[in-house]
Amino acid sequence: MLKVVDLLKMPSLGQSYIVAGHDGMFNVVKKLEIMEEPYPAVLEFLVPYEFMLTNFWSMKDNKEGRLQLVRSMIEKRCSGLGIMPGPHLNDVIDPEIIELANRSGFAIVYVSSNVRWGNVISEYGVLTHSTMMPSFDAQLGEILNSFSDFHIEKNVGRFCRDLEKLLGLPMIMSTDTVYSGISGKVSVALVISKIQSVCQESRNTLVSPISIRLDEENLIIVYFGKRSMVATYVSNTAWNQPALQMFHKIVPAITKELDRMCAIPFYKRNSQMIANLGEAQMFLVLLKRENIQNVAKELDYRYLVYEQNTFFNYCILLIPNEFTKNSEIYPEYQKIIQKLSPDFFVFSSVPLDKKELQKEVEPLKYMVNTLSYLDGIYSLDELPLLYILSYAPFEYKNRLFLNTEKLAAKEEKAFLDTLRLYAVIRNMSDVAGLLGLHTNSVKYRLGKALKQLGYSEENVLGDMYRIKLLIQLELIVLES
Repeated sequence: MLKVVDLLKMPSLGQSYIVAGHDGMFNVVKKLEIMEEPYPAVLEFLVPYEFMLTNFWSMKDNKEGRLQLVRSMIEKRCSGLGIMPGPHLNDVIDPEIIELANRSGFAIVYVSSNVRWGNVISEYGVLTHSTMMPSFDAQLGEILNSFSDFHIEKNVGRFCRDLEKLLGLPMIMSTDTVYSGISGKVSVALVISKIQSVCQESRNTLVSPISIRLDEENLIIVYFGKRSMVATYVSNTAWNQPALQMFHKIVPAITKELDRMCAIPFYKRNSQMIANLGEAQMFLVLLKRENIQNVAKELDYRYLVYEQNTFFNYCILLIPNEFTKNSEIYPEYQKIIQKLSPDFFVFSSVPLDKKELQKEVEPLKYMVNTLSYLDGIYSLDELPLLYILSYAPFEYKNRLFLNTEKLAAKEEKAFLDTLRLYAVIRNMSDVAGLLGLHTNSVKYRLGKALKQLGYSEENVLGDMYRIKLLIQLELIVLES
C-alpha cells in the first residue's frame, strides 16, 4: 500500500521533504489530486486517504482559509498535503499550518518551485503497480553520562561514536566539519550530499526536523541547530524502533551544545561573508587536495577562505581584484597551484561581484561533489558542460568517435588539457600564465593535440569547430 513517504521516491519530488507532521508520513495514499479550488469550495472534493498538491494560488491572500483547509483535511482523514510556497507565499509555509500538522500528525510536504504537477501525476501513475515505542529507559543513564563527558571534553567525534554505539543508529554530526561513527551500511558522503542538495534548493524554508528519502530502503532524519546539524538514517521497517524515539528526544539538546562549538553553519556556511563584501569584486577559486585543513596556513594573506570542507577535502578561496588587467590573475593562479599542489583546481576567468558570487558558489559545490573523481585544472565556465556530459547517453559519447585508448600517455594528456583550457580561455598568453609555460610551448602543445584529434591548427584559432572540439575534449576528460 502506497504511503506518503513513498511519494518522495518520485524523481519530480526528489528535492522535496516532509516538513511537518512526521507521525503521518506512513499514512496510506489512495488518491493524488491537484488542488485549485479555494476554501470552502474545495471541501466537497476532500475524501479519506487523499493526498493533495497545491501552490495556494487561489488562497494566496486568505491565510485563514489555508489554515481551515488543513483542519478540514485532518477531519476528513486525508493522507497529507504537498505545498509549493514559492510562487505565491514568498516561499514560506504558514507557521500555524506547521504547528497544526505537527500537533495532529498530518504530513506536510514542502515542494520546490521547479516541480511540474504534470510530472508528479505521471510518476504517481508509475509508482502506483505513528506512534513511537517506549524509550530506552535502561540506556538513558549511559546516554546522560556520555552527554556529560562531551560537555566537558568538547570531543565531537568521540561523542558521535559513543551515541552511535548506545543507540544502535548511524550518527552524523556537523560543526565546522562532519563527524560520524561510520558503522552504517550507507555511505556517509551520500547522506551528506543528499542533505546538501535539499538545503541548497530550500535553504530559506528549512525547519527542524525534516525527513528526506535517501533511497528505496532508507530515510534520513535531520535536525538543524543555528550553527550545526545532526542526522541519522533508518530503514522503512525500523521507523518506530525505540532507539529513534530516544534520538528525537535528545537531539535538540545536542544541536544546542554543538552550536556553541562552531562559528559557521553547515548549510549556510559563510553566506554572511559574501553579504559583507560590499562592492568589491573577487576572483573565485576552488581546490581539492588531502590535508585541506592546512591550506589557510600556506596561503597568501590577501586570499580569503570562503569555505573549507574537510569532509570533501575542498576549499573555496576569494582573491580580491587588485589587478589592472584580468589577464594578470593567471600567473597568480599558477603560484597557488605550485604552492598547494591541488588535485583539482577550478578558477574564474573574470572577477565576480557579490551577487554573481552568490549565484556561482552553491551550484559549484553541487557540481564538484558530483565530479569529485576528476583531477586537473578547470575553468568555472566549463563545469556545467562537464556535469551535463557526465549524464549523456553512451551512444552519444560513442558517436563522437572518441578513442581513449590512445590517450594513455601522460604527455598526450597534458597536450589535450592545454588544448581544452585554450578552447575555454581563448588566449595563449593566459593559458601560458596559468600553466607556467612559455607561449611557444603552449602553441606547440596545441598543434600536437589538434593533430592527434584530426584537426588542423586553423580550426582551433577560428570559431568554426570550437563548440564540437570543446565537447570532445570534455568527454575525453570524463572517459579517461
